[in-house]
Amino acid sequence: MRIESVEDKGTLIVLTPERFTASNPDHVALAERVRELLDRAGLLKPLQSQS
Repeated sequence: MRIESVEDKGTLIVLTPERFTASNPDHVALAERVRELLDRAGLLKPLQSQS
């Protein structure tokens, strides 16, 4: 896994060095695990409009 800052946009998280596919069970398992961790950390909440 690699984490990169994207200027003033936020953070890019790269999970695998190869193309991520839904047909690869390892990729699906990794995606679910990362989703759980991000959700637990409160990072998957919907964005609020700044109006």
